[in-house]
Amino acid sequence: MGMYVGIDLALPGRRRTGFGLINTGERTYYVSTLATMEEVMELVLRQGPSLVCIDAPLGLPRQGINRLVELRARERGLRLIPPLLGPMRQLTMYGIKLATELRRRGFTVLEVHPTSTLKILGMDRVGFTRFITSVLRGPPVGNEHEVDALASAFTCLLHDRGCTEELSGLEGEGSLVIPRIDCVPRVINHELL
Repeated sequence: MGMYVGIDLALPGRRRTGFGLINTGERTYYVSTLATMEEVMELVLRQGPSLVCIDAPLGLPRQGINRLVELRARERGLRLIPPLLGPMRQLTMYGIKLATELRRRGFTVLEVHPTSTLKILGMDRVGFTRFITSVLRGPPVGNEHEVDALASAFTCLLHDRGCTEELSGLEGEGSLVIPRIDCVPRVINHELL
């Protein structure tokens, strides 16, 4: 039994950061759309999850605009935006700051990419929303940021169940956690929830 938080990170200011929580003990989920790092921190601290999964790059490339993580993902047909490409630079720095603050408070934080998670699981956002709302109880999912946050939280759950692998970068670049393809039947059959 565990509690898993997923954060679909957006730059602070506009209300575009998705927050998703999966509670396997109560078989519930919760979603919200937030605007500031303070709101994110407050919700994570209040929930005390087993794992936090953030949809944003949590490491910088050793050189250029890509990490080895992005190159390894591309080899598998997964499309990640380079962490230092244009406006992604700000989001990457914000993600690193949030992850550092959460880790300082004792949380385990992983980098995820919900679009890649859903691609590996063979689902789109609508299919994933249908899936998660059929097996867990929770409020209506209001927007794509909340869907991506729930998909991120679900990646955390899969990680806790030993159903993920890590695409690692060079030292200091971080790594991306993605579902293992051999776990997809167990997901579809609801064995992991």
